[in-house]
Amino acid sequence: MSTIAYQALEKLLRSAENAYWKEPSGRAIKLRFTARSFPHYFAITTHAEKESCHGELLLAMRAGAITIKWERQAGEKNQIEFITLQDSMKLASFLGITPRWDAVAAAESQLSGLHEDYPVLLDVISMWRRGMKPRGTSIEDIKDWVDAIRVIEACNNSTTLDIPVRRISALLTFDSKRVELLWNIIDALLQGDINSSQRCAEEVFAEIGLIKYPPTILISGNIQALVTFHQVETTIKVERPYIGLSPSVIAGFIVKSSPITLLSVENLTTFHELSTKNDNFENCILLFTGGMPSPSWKRIYKLILNALPAESKVFHWGDIDIGGFRIAKHLAACCKDVGKVLDLHMMELGEASFSKKDVIRRELTDKEISEIENICLIWGWQKEYTWIASNKFAIEQESLSASWPKLNKQA
Repeated sequence: MSTIAYQALEKLLRSAENAYWKEPSGRAIKLRFTARSFPHYFAITTHAEKESCHGELLLAMRAGAITIKWERQAGEKNQIEFITLQDSMKLASFLGITPRWDAVAAAESQLSGLHEDYPVLLDVISMWRRGMKPRGTSIEDIKDWVDAIRVIEACNNSTTLDIPVRRISALLTFDSKRVELLWNIIDALLQGDINSSQRCAEEVFAEIGLIKYPPTILISGNIQALVTFHQVETTIKVERPYIGLSPSVIAGFIVKSSPITLLSVENLTTFHELSTKNDNFENCILLFTGGMPSPSWKRIYKLILNALPAESKVFHWGDIDIGGFRIAKHLAACCKDVGKVLDLHMMELGEASFSKKDVIRRELTDKEISEIENICLIWGWQKEYTWIASNKFAIEQESLSASWPKLNKQA
């Protein structure tokens, strides 16, 4: 088919699709062949190309799909003034296209049993109906939404806390890398809001226990781990500067000093610096989150929290950005579950630190600022709320000098 003719007919069909769910206006659906409405027609450079275009449109007219209005002054059938939709179903059939109303009806049928658990699907259908692309997907991508739901359900029904993402991808989709491409859809389903801020893949997967590699618990400080390996129970004392353990072997912890300051940090560089810098090793525990904490990491974190003596303090230090505050939000929820309170360390800066030229910063978007402020309000982080509202900058943790909370008078 002539490319120009196809473009004209497709554009007419899209207009019909957009009008399908609207109140009938009584006006015919037309496409005017003007330089503004359809410039492709005026890009034709040869007589043969123009004849081919006209021939295809005449065939569509004979199929009962359209009518053609010719420019009288241009000579007989030499210039088209406009085409008018005659029958939308016949036009779709002529083009070999499944019209949007049929595709939406099929999608509604396929997703009908899932709306109760995932009400966001109603918004997805609504956007497809209007020709929009929720999370970058069209109706043709409905299998992506179905597969994303299958992934969430499989994770929710799993008896293990951490699930290798490529293994579950291979088992569910016969493609080991497919699930990693579905993270933005999984994110929308988990948040239940198609317009919510899109989280990173790491955070989305961590929420449902999907991991790329088995996590290692990196810990430093005056603490002992109760571990079971090959049915042998033993106690491992954390040696300086730190040790690494698989979360699957950890059954609990013993903390003898009192009080203790527990500090979790988001970035590995900062963890290494603090683990060697801490002079008051007896009264401190340092823990690396490994970015967004997975369910198995949260289990270990709660075991440590439960082992802390009374009057111990719990802090977290992460990047001053949306990701850092989202991580802090998850840790605060863990603390709440076991009756602890999480305070933030160095997630708001004094003038001296903020003014340094080597501090890596970028401007936060309005959407990021709003979400960070909401997190701070929920968890009572007033200083951080005020700092973000005033400065509106994101700061990377690695660009700041490593320091412990002043409670323990660390350098």
